[in-house]
Amino acid sequence: MAIKDQEKNGEVTSEEIGSGKATSEDNEEKRKKERESEKFAREIETLGDELELERRKSSELTNRMRYLQADIANLQRQADRRVSEVRNQVKLTWILEIISIKEDLDRAVGVARETRDKSSVVEGLQLVSSRIENILKLESVEGIRAEVGARFDPNLHEAVAFHESETGEQGTILAVISPGYSVDGKVIKPAMVEVARRKERKKSDDEKLLAAEGLVKELEIEEATGQKNA
Repeated sequence: MAIKDQEKNGEVTSEEIGSGKATSEDNEEKRKKERESEKFAREIETLGDELELERRKSSELTNRMRYLQADIANLQRQADRRVSEVRNQVKLTWILEIISIKEDLDRAVGVARETRDKSSVVEGLQLVSSRIENILKLESVEGIRAEVGARFDPNLHEAVAFHESETGEQGTILAVISPGYSVDGKVIKPAMVEVARRKERKKSDDEKLLAAEGLVKELEIEEATGQKNA
């Protein structure tokens, strides 16, 4: 109202009023840009703080990963050392058992040289065999059943020879060459056996003659059929 009065009184011109409006708008635009710049700067600062925080987390994770890798490497070395120790202990135990068996055999040989009594030698050898059997049992080693007259089982037995037999049923064991063994139910050595197979019956002269006559008749029929078709 004052401006209009001034304008009426001739104190403020229309150009001056337009110029004042333009300056006010420029100032408002300037303040708006400043606020946007400040907001953008704050956002950049916030992003910078978040980036620094993530960098710290990444560094902590990297260090933690290195510590874990070092721990895993140490555990692996300890496990390898333990496995090596156990393996060596098992090897040593077997070596001591073998040495003990060798000493028993040496004593049996010494007795055999000094005496004519074969029974003492047999007893010594049986003692050695029993010790070996006990050692195998401790390792869960079991013998595989293979008896003369039993059915041949390809999962447990290995046929080293086949023989025709008039009395033995085909596929049965005729002789056991060497025993087989398994560990925890897994076959490590099949039993070596000889297996029976059916003996082929020889044809008599009459059977051979009848077979020959039958073959001749078949040839005559084929020849006659061929001529008829022609």
